[in-house]
Amino acid sequence: MMNISTQIMCELQSEVFAESISRYGVSSLYFIMRYMNSEVTKNMDNKNDYYNYYSKAYIFSELEKEYPSLLTKKEGNKIPLPVMKWIGYIYRAWSYLQDKDSSRLYKFLKAERLVSLYNTYHTFGIDYCVERLEELVEQDRPQMSDFERFKEIKLRLSK
Repeated sequence: MMNISTQIMCELQSEVFAESISRYGVSSLYFIMRYMNSEVTKNMDNKNDYYNYYSKAYIFSELEKEYPSLLTKKEGNKIPLPVMKWIGYIYRAWSYLQDKDSSRLYKFLKAERLVSLYNTYHTFGIDYCVERLEELVEQDRPQMSDFERFKEIKLRLSK
């Protein structure tokens, strides 16, 4: 279950995803890929960092330093605003609730898939939604190599 601090971080990420639509010329999928693999997101994943509240301005500044292409590229399709907000929120909630790194979540369930799940999944409660997303990822796991499974187990044990 999420506390008020984690809900605030989920809302913040949701707002960042929403604002990215008008802020950048890149496709929404490109933005999400960069964001989910960024240093600022790695820091947000850190449980010790929960109370270091970020601002949208700080997040955008850090993203633009790390990925200048966000400012220069001018191509791509935009995901509708409500869908972007939900994707931002659910990725952050999922990271917190399951204690998983955003980059790993993104690797196992890309934003394209979340877009296709939006119509049904956005109506679920957050905890239930995350459980269903975990089930989807588990269904796809037989395709993982033994090495990838080993890396994931090692990562979980190191936390």
